This record gives sequence, C-alpha cells and structure tokens, in this order.
Amino acid sequence: CIALGGGIEARSSVARQIFSRPVSKPYIRGSHRSLRNLLSPRCSSESASSGNGEDAPLDANTLSRKAQEFDVQRELPSSSSSSPLSSLPPLSSSDSLHPHLDTSPLHTSRTIDSELFVPTLPKHQTNEKVNRILERCQEAIAMIYSKQVDPPLKPPSSRGKFQSSEDGKEKGIEDKIFSNSNVNLGDIDVLGFDYDYTLVSYSDSLQQTIYEMARNRLVEDMRYPTNLMQFKYDPTFAIRGLAVDMELGWLCQLSYSSDVILAYNGRTKVSDEKLLEAYSGTSAIPPDLRKHRLRPLNDLFSMVEACLLADVVDFFVKTGIPFNPRSVVEDVLKAVGSAHTSGKMHNAVLMDVEKYIEKSDHLRNILERFRDSGKKLWLVSNSQFWYVDGGMRHVVGDDWRELFEVVIVGANKPGFYTEKRPFREVSSRTGRIKFKPINSLEDNCVYTQGSIQELLRITKTPGNKVLYLGDSVFADLVEARRLCGISTGAIISEVREEMEKQKGSAMWRYARLTTHVLQHSFRLIQEEMGLTRNEDDEDLLDSLEEEVSRWRDIQEHVINANFGSIFRAGTAFSKFASSMKRHADLYMSSVDNLRFYSVEQRFYPDGGHESVPFIDPLLDYIIGDDDALT
Repeated sequence: CIALGGGIEARSSVARQIFSRPVSKPYIRGSHRSLRNLLSPRCSSESASSGNGEDAPLDANTLSRKAQEFDVQRELPSSSSSSPLSSLPPLSSSDSLHPHLDTSPLHTSRTIDSELFVPTLPKHQTNEKVNRILERCQEAIAMIYSKQVDPPLKPPSSRGKFQSSEDGKEKGIEDKIFSNSNVNLGDIDVLGFDYDYTLVSYSDSLQQTIYEMARNRLVEDMRYPTNLMQFKYDPTFAIRGLAVDMELGWLCQLSYSSDVILAYNGRTKVSDEKLLEAYSGTSAIPPDLRKHRLRPLNDLFSMVEACLLADVVDFFVKTGIPFNPRSVVEDVLKAVGSAHTSGKMHNAVLMDVEKYIEKSDHLRNILERFRDSGKKLWLVSNSQFWYVDGGMRHVVGDDWRELFEVVIVGANKPGFYTEKRPFREVSSRTGRIKFKPINSLEDNCVYTQGSIQELLRITKTPGNKVLYLGDSVFADLVEARRLCGISTGAIISEVREEMEKQKGSAMWRYARLTTHVLQHSFRLIQEEMGLTRNEDDEDLLDSLEEEVSRWRDIQEHVINANFGSIFRAGTAFSKFASSMKRHADLYMSSVDNLRFYSVEQRFYPDGGHESVPFIDPLLDYIIGDDDALT
C-alpha cells in the first residue's frame, strides 16, 4: 500500500503514472453527459451530436472500441455483447480487481482516452486544504485501480458467514433477506404467499411466449402491419418499474420524487430538451398529471408490455407511418392482457411445465418447516385453481394442498384488500364455482373471490399476526399493509440478478469504489469550504458532481445499458425502490431465501442491499490515516 505523508514523491509513482494525463475540459452541470447517453448498439440517442466539438457525446461504436482498448491494456478478453462494460471476468472474495493486470509503471501508463475510465480530479484555485483532500482521494482511487487495495463491498448486515441447516450452503449476499422495518417471525402466526413469481418462478421462455401471443394478436386481430411478425422479445431492453406515458407512448423512468429521469420513444432515447418540452419545462410530474398520463409497469409480466410497445412505436416512427400514441399503447396493453385473460398463456405453461416453471429444490422443505413450527400457511392468488394446482404439483408435489390451511384463487388483488365480497367454494375436481354461502373455511377446500377482511374475520386472525409475500408491490402488498396492518415481504428477483452482474464485472466494482471515494470527498471538501462559498468553490463542486454522475452511470450501464438498475434513477432512488422501501417490511430475491433463517428470526432495518459499510477504511485514509488501507 502507498503510504502518504512527507514522502509523497517517492511513494506514489503508480498514482502519477495513472493520473498523469492533463485535466480535460471540465464537465458542466446540467449537461447530463453519461455512459447511458452513449447507449448500446441497438439503441440510438436523439441527444447525440454530430458536431466535432469536445462536448459531443461519443457514439456506441466509439465507446465499444474504447472498452475493447481498456480490456486489451489490462490483458482481459474483450466483450462481444451489446453492453461493452458488462462481461469482464468474475471476481471472487480472493480475487483482486483485475487478476491479469501488470502493475508496473510501464503497463499502467495510459495510451487510451482515460477520461472514460480513469478520473483526473479537478483542483481548487486557492484552497490548498481542499486540494490535499483531492490528492488523497486520487491516491486512493489509484491504489484501487492498480490492485494495491481491495476494500470489501458489503452492507453491514452481510458481515460474517451463515450456513443453512438444510444443505450447508454458504449464504451469499444475494441470498439474504433485507429489512426495511422490524419484523419478528416469532410473533407471526400466518405466512401467506402469492403464486406467480413467488411460490413459482418462470423462465425467460414465458416472456417470449407471451410476447409472441400479443404480437400475433396485434397483427391477426387488430390488423397491425405484418412486418411486426419479425420482432422477438428482448429481455435486455427494459426493466421493471418503468411507466408508460399514455399520451406520447414513451417509456419513462421515474425517480422517487416522480421526476422523469429518462425516456425512450420506441428504441430511441429522448433528449433532455424534449423531456423538458413535453412536461412544461420541468421533469417533475404533478400527481394529477401522473394519474392521467402515466401507467406503471411494476410486475414482471409488464416487461413484455414495455418491450412490445417499444418495438411497435419504433417501427411506426422509422417507417414514417402516422399513429396515435395513446391508441397504440392501449392496443398493446390489450393484446398482452388477452394472453392472460384468454387462458392461452396458462395452457401453454401447463403443457410444458419443465420449459416454463423453474423447479425449486427447497420450497417444500421451507413450507414444511414453517408448518411444523406451528405457523399456518395461506395461498392467495389471482390465478385460477386449475393453473395453480398444475404448477404446485410440479414444484411441491401432488399433496401440496395438505401444507396450506387456506387456498384462495381468483382473488382479484388489490380488490381483495379494498372490497367486501363473500367467499365462494371452488370444486377442486371440476373447477366449478359453487353457490352455497360460506361461513367457515374448511380444510382441504379451495375458495375464490372473498376479501381480506372476511378472511381475517372467519379465521379469527389479527392482521398484525400475518406476513404476506408477493412479487407485485402494488397488487400484493400496499393495501394489505395500509388497511390491515399485515407485515409484507416483496419477492424481487432482480436483487439476485443485479448482484450477480455486479460480482461478474470488474468495471462495476471499480466504478462503485471510485464513486464511493468521490462521495467521501464531497463531504470533506464542503467542511473545509466552511459556511461561505465563492465561484471557485461552486465550479469545483460542479465538476465533482459531474464526475460522480459519470461513474454512477457506468455502474448502471453494467446492470442495464438503457435504464440501469430498477432501484436507481440517476443519482436518486427510483420510484419503484422508494415504493418498495415504503410498503415492504422485508424483501428478498426468492422465497427460497427463507431456508437460511429461523422460524423465530428477528429482522431489523439494515439499510438494504445497496448500503455501504459503517466502518470504512477509504474514509479513514482520505482524512489522514495512512495505515487504514494496509
């Protein structure tokens, strides 16, 4: 480790080699230049400039070339995917940042455009204390880049190793259950489950099948151009948590404060100027306008809606066919919805459950363990019984109903929480809905319709004794928690998916640590600046803000080249993330994660999977502890 102090000149040759390039033209606040603006090859940007000035954003081909040069310099295989930063070699706990990097001064001198990959921090014109902080930040980044330090990137809640009593598997952070509030499983009498994407998980093949069904409906029944038949579902394009602007047909990403951070018109990114023009000079959408114009896409089935809408709009725009955006949006939503309501999707799944439903090795053991502990299990699903029965037989066994005290299908959530309806019994043999009044829920029977108030009344169960798990924050969790005091758990499969991408990308790790160091510098520099600010202070902070934004966008680009993480919108939490934190007491990547926890487990708020360590050696180093990183 480089130790700083009186011998800086003698002990920081690596840092000088890496950061010897002169500072280029500083970033201007509000320019919104980022790697997400550089895009993947499939997505062009309206904001790209064809000028020759320094401020013109790089196109996708240039970015891809520079990423390949970056890999070559580090003796790493270059990426052939559409996202040039997303497939660097995976890291293990024992790996350093770049396993094959020669850290000799000759190798670390940069012959590529280091503005993309190595930050050269600005300097203050007059404040030497601020410059000293920046020097130490730059030294810390240099040591990370050259593998001399490899700080941990784990939330405080992930420290230590845990083992499952079931299979002895070590639990990684993606297997954890994260908590937004206090939940004591020892006080929970009932564990409730949704079915789709909760008790059962689906393969990507299901999204492709739904896409094809909806696309065919547009062409065959709604007389859309036959050219659309060539399109296929692209699982890499969109993310969950977007919103559709019904008036414009745009796919919008919203921040927690309902600012439109970015939007796509078809497969083309909307420029910042057009965003401001569309929303009356502000990116913040007032509540009345949101309700009228924006339709949220919050569950995993809505990924098909986003992709098909983008493909149809893109086709119309590029072929010059005039269209009404609201009509196209409504047609696409209707076509996708028909795959569900017609039963075509459900029939396709049950005809080939091996293809569409992912088998769980742990679900039955988890259900039996909670049942044997004295807790009651409820299944409350919007799907019909014949479909639920077929899937549960596949993942749990033919006797799956013996594990559940209550089975409710066709629940019509969220109406199940807000409406008062009587229960009706469903024949488990024929699926016929019976007419007899229901005053009690009998064992081994199946029910439909009803309401949560009626369920709690009949079973004599207080709402605060129930924990309900589901994948849709708004359909499954919001009203259950708000109206009945039920504890809620969100099943967010993207937690695992995004973490696996992060662990498999050396670029993401480097960008994350660089961002972390720069954020520390913000706090420390402003303390040195004191209560009054001059123009030099503001210029420096503006430049650092743009640098942080740039490195955050690199992280997001690794997750998804178009929209980034479902949990982030620019530098802020996304609307989806803020809703999840507000309405879900717990969240996890899969129901299978329960196997690592006691049935009496006590959960406390832990900051979530994106939190940073409380004890941070990087901060200690920046403020003057030369031994912090040794």
